[in-house]
Amino acid sequence: MELRHLRYFRAIGREEHFGRAAIALRVAQPALTRQIRDLETELGVELFERLPRGVRLSDAGRVFLADVEEILALVDRAADRAKRLGSGHLGTIRVGLSEIITAHEFISVGLLHFRESEPGVVLDLKSMGSMQQISALQEGLLDAGIVYDANIDERDAATLEQATIGVGRTMLAVHREHPFANRESVRLEELADQPTLWPERRSQPGYYDKIAAACIASGHSPRVIQECITNSILLSLVAVGMGVGFVTVTNPLSAAQNIRFVPIADLDLHFAVQLVWRSRDQSGALRRFVEVMTARDSAR
Repeated sequence: MELRHLRYFRAIGREEHFGRAAIALRVAQPALTRQIRDLETELGVELFERLPRGVRLSDAGRVFLADVEEILALVDRAADRAKRLGSGHLGTIRVGLSEIITAHEFISVGLLHFRESEPGVVLDLKSMGSMQQISALQEGLLDAGIVYDANIDERDAATLEQATIGVGRTMLAVHREHPFANRESVRLEELADQPTLWPERRSQPGYYDKIAAACIASGHSPRVIQECITNSILLSLVAVGMGVGFVTVTNPLSAAQNIRFVPIADLDLHFAVQLVWRSRDQSGALRRFVEVMTARDSAR
């Protein structure tokens, strides 16, 4: 017994007419009749009562048709799931997110767009630092990560693919009542007497080192009073007037009502926001995720 026998039987059972079923199936009627005879012989029962005009399901045929409908529905669902999984429209994507998301709205927009466009794919977001993301990717615990380019080591290039989804500019975050708040820009030398909040090196060493190197190269080092493990902590402290802070942003944060972002005239420092994933990962769902996240015009 083959699936085609079941499909042929279903068509005839629904129509209760060999001729109409043959037309719907695009199969010659004599061949269709022969296939049903073979099926009845294999089952050892007559599935149809032959009438002068058409046929009628026998008692055994009605029971068999109900079961065949369920079997073929399961087969169709299984085929659809396999096709969707292979094309990237079904599955699970584990994505690492650090505090980088608080500074770049396009990341949230891209994630939302993916959820809306691919409802069959579960987006499992994991909160972890940049270095943790890189390690988790290498160990197969994540499918994708979103980090600054400064945090990707050259040694990872052989095993990780990456794509730029945005670029952030390093600016100075100040309280809205700070003297710098309404300035068009400030210079690093003006920060010598300002209590300055700074990113912690342990969680983002590459990011930290590039900002520090740029400041040293300018000949002016800020007066750092506190290193902050996350961007949100740094901004929270700026919001209450504890100090000014270095942050990398694309657009001002809508939630940061007490904060202003001021360009630093002699610190032309930009960081690319990178989507990273394992080179050997050929998952269809991951492929669709990369396509959606890299296609966002707002990210460029």
